[in-house]
Amino acid sequence: MLHEFDTDGQHLDSRIRSAGTVADGPGKVPVVEAAQRVMGEWLDSLPGRRFADIAVAPFAVEVDGTLFGLVPECHGEYPDGVEQDDWAEFYPNRLGFSAPWDGSYDT
Repeated sequence: MLHEFDTDGQHLDSRIRSAGTVADGPGKVPVVEAAQRVMGEWLDSLPGRRFADIAVAPFAVEVDGTLFGLVPECHGEYPDGVEQDDWAEFYPNRLGFSAPWDGSYDT
């Protein structure tokens, strides 16, 4: 998967494609190589690509019944009874992000 964002961190587009599964071949190496080849092609097609720290807004995309995105969630209980989004989950990998919002994640 490749998620694209504008300079303000708003989601523009997602490219999502399965390269197969380990069950599709005698070992996982062909599947990994296929995924790396596709990702390399996608990345090479991005104009002006550079690597840097980023900040993105929450987003969600559903493809073939699977959720992809960075989805705000409420995991805490608050004394005033008002729920607040205190967590963002990256789907479908289920990586959890929370304050101090520095890129560290929990699985």
